[in-house]
Amino acid sequence: MLLTRKAAGRTEAVNPLARAVTALAARTVDRRTFLKGSGIAAGAAAFASQLPLNLVSEAKAAAKTGKTEIKRTVCTHCSVGCSIDAVVTDGVWVRQEPVFDSPLNLGAHCAKGASIREHGMTENSHRLKYPMKLVDGKYRRISWEQAINEIGDKLLQIRKESGPDAVFWIGSSKH
Repeated sequence: MLLTRKAAGRTEAVNPLARAVTALAARTVDRRTFLKGSGIAAGAAAFASQLPLNLVSEAKAAAKTGKTEIKRTVCTHCSVGCSIDAVVTDGVWVRQEPVFDSPLNLGAHCAKGASIREHGMTENSHRLKYPMKLVDGKYRRISWEQAINEIGDKLLQIRKESGPDAVFWIGSSKH
């Protein structure tokens, strides 16, 4: 039962929540207002579902041997081919340094290259490390000698059929 008081000859709810519900019930809502409100509610629910609820967890120390290696690699962001020295401690890429003797980046990082560690450039990454050939719809590993011979033969065939201007060369860290 709600507490009510009489004011100017009518009863009025004292509870603020009851007063708000009564005011909302008395108000008419058109389609546009309903859709706007439900869209905001759905957006708020989607946002709330993405919030991390386990912000504090038990701290666990990783076993560290202190083994640090420097591995030279090539930045994969653009086709310039800048060199990067990856500093790897206990198998984890902890930081990178630009390579000062590289003729391309001369010891500098661009904004993309400075964030290369965040994009999975590790030993077991997506980068190709040996030649592959599409055979019967599947890529198969081939030897370097076979790859060079097949590419060279195909380029010589194109040059013979179409002339020396039919071949265009492009080279970068991605090719």
